[in-house]
Amino acid sequence: MSSLSKYLYMIKRFGNSLFTYNCISCGKDVGGRCLCKKCSEKLEPAGDYQNGSAYAFYYDGPARDALLRFKFGKDYKFCFDTFCDWLLLGYEKLGDKDFYAVVPVPAFETSETRLSSLTRKFSLLANLPFRPELLRKIRKTEKQHNLYASERRINIIGAFEADPSVKGKKILLVDDIFTTGSTVNECASAFYDKGAEKVCILTLTKTKYKK
Repeated sequence: MSSLSKYLYMIKRFGNSLFTYNCISCGKDVGGRCLCKKCSEKLEPAGDYQNGSAYAFYYDGPARDALLRFKFGKDYKFCFDTFCDWLLLGYEKLGDKDFYAVVPVPAFETSETRLSSLTRKFSLLANLPFRPELLRKIRKTEKQHNLYASERRINIIGAFEADPSVKGKKILLVDDIFTTGSTVNECASAFYDKGAEKVCILTLTKTKYKK
């Protein structure tokens, strides 16, 4: 990733900090962020690196409000700067840093999604090669958030295909939320099927299951 692209993005981030927005969670004025300081303090870190996966915060409270705006709101780009910082927080939990590429979970029939745009910006800050073409979704599936856990696993089986060039490489896979892990695990399997050495998973949030 070119240093010029990173430099231009940092200038844009600085410009964003000069404008006042409304906090997604409480509605109070906030400069250049999607959450105010008070709501940001309510975010619950999602633990340390575990089993090849790292997450920034639990999907609850203000984190849930922000992610829903990112996934379904028209002004989703408002979340980019904050979410890049969240991904960097999760990234610091990973033991590995020498990744061949960072790859977003792909959608069917389109290469440019909200997640891919966010991942591209994160890759600039993390100094990682952004290679979305290394993984593609080869069939259409039902929306995962509409399904039960058992249905999610079945729904996504065989939906992804990795490029053969990942053989022997370490890949960082990025998604917005880890719920059952069905999607990211299927993506990781696609990479391993093509001989990837290791696949680490990084997400903005993780569902917190309450007893």
